[in-house]
Amino acid sequence: MHQQRFDIYRLIHKGLRAYLTETLLAVGRMDLDASADLHAGLTQLHSLLDFCESHLQHENTFIHPAMNLCQPGSADSMSDHHQQHVAMIAELRGAARQLRACAQPDRELLAAQLYRKLALFVADNLAHMHEEETRNNSILWNCYSDAEIQAIHQAILQSIPPQENAVAMHWMLAALNHQERHALLSGMRREAPQPVFENTLAIAQQNLPRSEWNKLQFALAC
Repeated sequence: MHQQRFDIYRLIHKGLRAYLTETLLAVGRMDLDASADLHAGLTQLHSLLDFCESHLQHENTFIHPAMNLCQPGSADSMSDHHQQHVAMIAELRGAARQLRACAQPDRELLAAQLYRKLALFVADNLAHMHEEETRNNSILWNCYSDAEIQAIHQAILQSIPPQENAVAMHWMLAALNHQERHALLSGMRREAPQPVFENTLAIAQQNLPRSEWNKLQFALAC
């Protein structure tokens, strides 16, 4: 049996995949005759793009230098791809602004264009995350111990402001399976300040189906 290595991408990428795909669905479902519904969908898109930009920065700041330190140039293609994502994000923001400001008769065409652009962005991110989880992890695992990779992970977590962390937890906790969710909360209870653990537990209670929340409560009580 192969020993399971620490995967720095695993949990956050599950949350990000959920955020991306749910936002794509939300944008596709917007009622273009209802300004409030349009506003809600575009606001979710704006929040997603903020989160994606921050996620890119975390990887650029903490993971890519670690890759290049042990294998010079190994993160260059990933950094270039991140720059492409920055450009795609800017294009999506522009398309969303145009839709928000346009006259009602123009909404259908602009909403369809925005949806297609977002679909391409989601698809590109899904492929990109797969490459990170395979190629990047292979480089990290060949160069660093699990303890060293976990130290990089902790540095990322410590750099994240509370509001961004709450968004990450909202999407991650709903996307994780029970075992991952229990391990995450158990680790936080041991290592994080009590208010951080309690806030995360509250996010879980608000967002999990009752059956999953009950299962989590039981597991944490054991």
